[in-house]
Amino acid sequence: MNSLYIASTEGGGGKTTLAVGLCLALRSRGVDAGYFKPVGVAEQGQYDDDAVFAADILRLTEDPGDLCPVVLHDNALRAAGSALQDDAMDRVVDAFQRSVVVHDVLICEGLGEIWQGRFLRLSGADVVARLDLRALLVAKFAGTRQLDDVCYTHDVLRKRLLGVVFSMVPETRIEVVEHHYTPFLAENGIISYGILPSDSQLLAVPVADIAAALDGRFIVGEEWSDALAESYLIGAMSAEHALSYFERAPNKVVVVGGDREDLILAALRTPTAALVLTGSYVPTPAVLERATDAHVAVISVDGDTVAAADGLRRLFGRLRVHEHSKIDRIGHLVEEHIAVDALLAALQ
Repeated sequence: MNSLYIASTEGGGGKTTLAVGLCLALRSRGVDAGYFKPVGVAEQGQYDDDAVFAADILRLTEDPGDLCPVVLHDNALRAAGSALQDDAMDRVVDAFQRSVVVHDVLICEGLGEIWQGRFLRLSGADVVARLDLRALLVAKFAGTRQLDDVCYTHDVLRKRLLGVVFSMVPETRIEVVEHHYTPFLAENGIISYGILPSDSQLLAVPVADIAAALDGRFIVGEEWSDALAESYLIGAMSAEHALSYFERAPNKVVVVGGDREDLILAALRTPTAALVLTGSYVPTPAVLERATDAHVAVISVDGDTVAAADGLRRLFGRLRVHEHSKIDRIGHLVEEHIAVDALLAALQ
């Protein structure tokens, strides 16, 4: 059986979601599917986070270095002219050969966008060609411009590209993708294997990650740092409009000046995962007691509201699947929305 490379038109679009979900779906069909990531990035430690997560969820026994044999660090660019460039692909090939004999098929997750890693001759196109893989493209919804990205990828990969999966598609745009994008791509020889709708549960960010990203400190509620925030709102309105505004979104994080106790109390009257208080202000004990009673974490940051909002903007809008609580959701989405049996037939 051919192994499958999961490519993407941009980072954060759902490659890990699809890779792990396909492994689970194939295993439920009696196919021993393993995971492999030729090139990864280590933000902390020596291993790629996606590979570590997949190994845990799928209970893989391979050496972590074989699951992701080339890991880029901050000094990767400086290493481009060194021995790393010379032997990187050989390391990928050797690790792949050790892993592929253990399983019926390997689901290989690409690095960021398909052209990333080109400076080491390890782009998605390079890896697919060298390992003789078939590819499935994840296209994060971005309007009609993503059709250019899909067609360009098809031109690069040619017959190695099995087709495309659209990801993070808003419910209001699913019909457009089904009835306009999919037929257009089919006319150009590109098969659609499904549409993953935008899912608030998979986009949710743990409160602990929010605090870390903003260099914040917990005033109260650190014990609820594993709660998930599905969106964020900025509290910068008059008190009379605050309640109706905060009622718009459940399970949210609210960014508000620490001296605006009227807005803080309004947010606490609605479903809220955390409060981010800017300006290093600490509310009165009565307000903190209200937050504790509501099981809402309160995080203080030194910067202003604009800086905090910018930090949250970078956190949200990416599929985040590294929490065990999301695994059942991933499996459900893949089974319901992806043509797994058609993919399996294509790989055979």
